Amino acid sequence: MITIGICDDELDVRMDIKNAILNTMIDKDIEYQVKEFSNGEDVIKYIELDNEIDILFLDIQMDGLDGMETARKLREYDRTTEIIFVTSIGEKISEAFEVRAFRFIKKPIQHEVIEKNLKECVVEVAKKRGCFLKIKTDNGFKKVYSRDLIYIEAINKKIKLCTKEGELECRGNLNDIVSNFEKQLFIQCHRSYIVNMIYIEEIYNRDIIMENGARIPISRNKYKKVVDKYFWSIGEDI
Repeated sequence: MITIGICDDELDVRMDIKNAILNTMIDKDIEYQVKEFSNGEDVIKYIELDNEIDILFLDIQMDGLDGMETARKLREYDRTTEIIFVTSIGEKISEAFEVRAFRFIKKPIQHEVIEKNLKECVVEVAKKRGCFLKIKTDNGFKKVYSRDLIYIEAINKKIKLCTKEGELECRGNLNDIVSNFEKQLFIQCHRSYIVNMIYIEEIYNRDIIMENGARIPISRNKYKKVVDKYFWSIGEDI
C-alpha cells in the first residue's frame, strides 16, 4: 500500500491535486490511499503516531508551520518520504536540498505535471522499499530482494528466479511468489513469465529484451497491458 499525502491550506488546491492523483492511479493495479492535511502540524502529528507517508505533495507557504519547516521536522522521523513541494514562489529552492525534496511543482497546478512527477515517485518508492522473500532452495534458504529480481519463470512445478546475482530455483506458484512484491514494479507478460519493469531494455511484438540480455516471450493478449504499464512507469505516454 502506497500512502500519498497532500498538505495545503487551500481546499481547492488539495482537491485539484487529489483529482490529478486519482486520474493518474486509475486502473494501475497499485494499492494506494490519499491522506489530506490542511497544515504542517497535522502532518507531523500523523507521522508521530508511527504512520508513514510515501509521497507528500507539500505547500511551502502556509500559516503556522510552513512547508519547509514541516519537511525539516518530517525528516526527523522519516528519511524516505518523497517530498514534492507545491509553490508559487522560487526563492526557497536552495533549501530543498537540505530536506532532500524530490522536486518542485509550481502553482497553478497542472494535472500533467502532477501525473509525470507522481509516476516517477511511485517507481522510486518501490525501489527504495526493497521487499524480499526467503526462498527455500536445495542448498538452504536465500533472501531475494525485489529490486534485484530481473524476471521469474514457471517451469513445470518449479519456479526459476533470475536475479542480478544469478539464478535460483524453488517450488511454488508464480502468482504466490510475486504477490509479495511491489505491483508497481512487476507485470506478467506471459502465463509462465513475470518481469521486473526496471530491467526492461526493449519491447518487441513477441518478446521483451531484459537488461541482462534475456529474451522473454510476451503473449498477444497481454501485450497492450504490458506496454501501457511500462511506459506509465517511466513517465511517458504512447
